[in-house]
Amino acid sequence: FMSIYIPSSYQAEVGASKAFGLKMIALIDRVIAENPNHFAYAFHPSDLLKNKKKGLISLPMGMENGSGIEDDLSNLTLFFNRGIRYITLTHAKDNLICDSSYAITNTWKGLSPFGKNVVAEMNRLGMMIDISHVSDQAAFQVLELSKAPVIASHSSMRHFTPGWHRNMSDDILKKLAVNDGVIMINFGSDFLLKESALSKKVVEGR
Repeated sequence: FMSIYIPSSYQAEVGASKAFGLKMIALIDRVIAENPNHFAYAFHPSDLLKNKKKGLISLPMGMENGSGIEDDLSNLTLFFNRGIRYITLTHAKDNLICDSSYAITNTWKGLSPFGKNVVAEMNRLGMMIDISHVSDQAAFQVLELSKAPVIASHSSMRHFTPGWHRNMSDDILKKLAVNDGVIMINFGSDFLLKESALSKKVVEGR
């Protein structure tokens, strides 16, 4: 997946996150338009197979940080129509959808009321919900509410980095298994080594 990453700093200005997300999608549009013999969109699993037969590299898209949808559910449809097939609900800070694993503010104690509607609408659209980066409370609430399997696109095991909440606890992992969800392991040092994760925690002020 091509990551349409929206830094949390854009959340300070209404509309900025959405605009930046669309700008990043336009960049992928340009890559494909300028290199049609190498790259192609992938909006459905069948596109992956078709593109492979043609010798093309598929560029499906996911959005990292759901702040791009602002406070308007119709933006989910907008981004789905532009090719976004999963959304990481938040990133380094709490947003209008849910709390972040990095933050200590605990704004919503998990999902916001709007965030619960986001989960339902993503299920309706057929857009994957990504719980990497979210707080434990938010992760549990998503897993309770979602009618479809959930992903953790880049997390690792908190068992190996005690106290670092960016990694997934055993209890969440078990709940993810019941959900038939998928976790993909991040092989960065912070995610695998206790010493590295502790250094990261000091920097973040946790």
